[in-house]
Amino acid sequence: MKTWRAALIWRSFCRDANGTAAVEFAFLLPILLTLFLGCFEASNLLLAEIKLVDATETAADLIGQTKAGNVLQTADFTNFDEAAIQVMTPLPTAGLQLAYASVTYNSGAPVLDWHYEVNGAAPISLQSVASGLGTNGSTDSVLVVRTTYTYTSPISYVLNATYPLSSIAYGRPRYVVCVPSFLDNNSKCP
Repeated sequence: MKTWRAALIWRSFCRDANGTAAVEFAFLLPILLTLFLGCFEASNLLLAEIKLVDATETAADLIGQTKAGNVLQTADFTNFDEAAIQVMTPLPTAGLQLAYASVTYNSGAPVLDWHYEVNGAAPISLQSVASGLGTNGSTDSVLVVRTTYTYTSPISYVLNATYPLSSIAYGRPRYVVCVPSFLDNNSKCP
């Protein structure tokens, strides 16, 4: 008699659907949470990359707008840095590094006119940007801006990771042949 009752109780327990949704939710919650945090992290990393490219291109564009008769001073580079920082907002910009350079083609060979670094950035050399410059037979000038940024996850207590990002932008002077800087004493610009 007891086995018959135990079998009846077991059958009714197996047929009972109360709490099924809670059990399924408990199984799916870690997977859904992982997908959500992964999408959040991937979209923030993509946003940081897009903002870094925009900040680099903005700085190169601003240098290219230097008018004739103006020589870039330290205050001008500070303004370019501030513009790049504003483009990077709302991301933290403490680790944003910027490097600027002007390259002029004299007799077809590129010559580094000047370079300027901010926040411990590595200097731009002709060897580091040679692949993007090509060759030119004229006395043309190219402005090079390189930014480096270390993205840190806003959920670093879950995903303790940093991602190094960098971008490089090339620009051309709009109003002058070569953008002079206080760093070159106007001696290298043709």
